[in-house]
Amino acid sequence: MGAAVLDHPVDVATLAATALCPLTRRIDEDGYYPEDVLRALGEAGAYGQHVADGPLGLAGAAEDMMRVGEVCGSTAFCVWCQDALGWYLAASDNTVLRARLLRQVASGAQLGGTGLSNPMKAFAGLGDIALKGERVRGGWRVRGRLPWVSNLGPDHLFAGIFTTGARAAMAVFSCAQDGLKLTDCAPFIALEGTRTFGVQMRDVFVPDDMVLAEDAAVFVPKIRQGFVLLQMGMALGAAHAAAHWMRRDGATQTALAVLPLGPDEIDARAALLQARLAERAREALDPARPAFLETLRLRLDGSQLALAAAQASLIAHGARGYLKGSNAERVQREAHFAAIVSPSVKHILTELHQG
Repeated sequence: MGAAVLDHPVDVATLAATALCPLTRRIDEDGYYPEDVLRALGEAGAYGQHVADGPLGLAGAAEDMMRVGEVCGSTAFCVWCQDALGWYLAASDNTVLRARLLRQVASGAQLGGTGLSNPMKAFAGLGDIALKGERVRGGWRVRGRLPWVSNLGPDHLFAGIFTTGARAAMAVFSCAQDGLKLTDCAPFIALEGTRTFGVQMRDVFVPDDMVLAEDAAVFVPKIRQGFVLLQMGMALGAAHAAAHWMRRDGATQTALAVLPLGPDEIDARAALLQARLAERAREALDPARPAFLETLRLRLDGSQLALAAAQASLIAHGARGYLKGSNAERVQREAHFAAIVSPSVKHILTELHQG
């Protein structure tokens, strides 16, 4: 059993410190999925700000994710998956689907993920959309395989994009649907507690009332900035975690003072990135490419700070940080995930080079 979730309303930071912190080692080392905590985070409002307040709520949602990430990067990633699904629902013109699912997702009563890693690459010209749809009465039949989708389970949902001939559509899938199978992935070096699976679809029926957008090429530019901006919560959480462990057991104050990057500067850089995030959130619905490129530059800076902070923490800890199971070692792995999650640093640099 996991740590008990508090039975009264609390804020996200308190919940992370009291209910999530005792589970961190199990999540990282044993692949434990903290479902009770994830649902409690929804009750605490972690998934609702960007849904209730629109683009301006993105900064607050990312900050809640950051608070979770200061304790556990795996759980922060699950928060992002949940946030992304809510963001798609809130942006959809399908009023029936929004009425059915948005409140459930925003409250954490319904958990789910986002299967957009593959199509985001495809829309950037870095591959093809993996799922293929065929029109049938009342909806679509979908086939194909997604290699990695996270925050899933037997009763979870996720969003996905499939081709429909000359166009592509975006829909919400249920893991319980006939023809849909979750398959185990090869072990990762971190984030094993995120319920990440391969998703295999064989003639999965998607009714019209589960379609988020009939033309994904039009819809994705509306939601892509929010998709990326929310990820800043993971990067900032990893940076703050690195600074925390440097202060707590990394080195003496005298030693920290001579390091090229200390905890105070890490926190200061993170605060500047949060301010930029709040500014970018005001333009989050702008579908134009220049606006998206500015958001990608911010996300790149966030990933680079997380990497630099994790390295600084490892240097501050010395050999103790190189021990398997140390906090510095865990943060190092979590920070690197902030650099490879789609859009990865490699993907971002490619987009920026293309202009």
